[in-house]
Amino acid sequence: MNCKVTVRAKVNPTEELDKVIRAISNIFDYEELEIGDGYVEVTGDENSVLKLKEELKNRKIRDTANKMLFKGIENNKISFSLGKQAALVSVPNFVDSKMSALGELDVEIETDNPEVFIAWITHKEEDEE
Repeated sequence: MNCKVTVRAKVNPTEELDKVIRAISNIFDYEELEIGDGYVEVTGDENSVLKLKEELKNRKIRDTANKMLFKGIENNKISFSLGKQAALVSVPNFVDSKMSALGELDVEIETDNPEVFIAWITHKEEDEE
């Protein structure tokens, strides 16, 4: 599964930078971290989403994830947002619009085949259904 993962979060004036970074790292591993003026951005590959994949399974939200991810397909990219506050406690909470109190983790996944990627990250084993 070849992909490039980018996660970007706005750092609000009332937030601590280390908490925003922790919210991201609770859900995603990353290879590179960029701290800019009012934002944090991380990038990585398919290994970056293994925590997310495991949380989708553990929390039994793969069907919801499947719908939200398919909704975010545009060409070879999948875009979606997770609530930053929920991520701070390691919960992947898909948000449909820009309405969470502290903002979102905006995620973009570039891959040759978005449908195959979504099938992989939301895959259910036969005996789990």
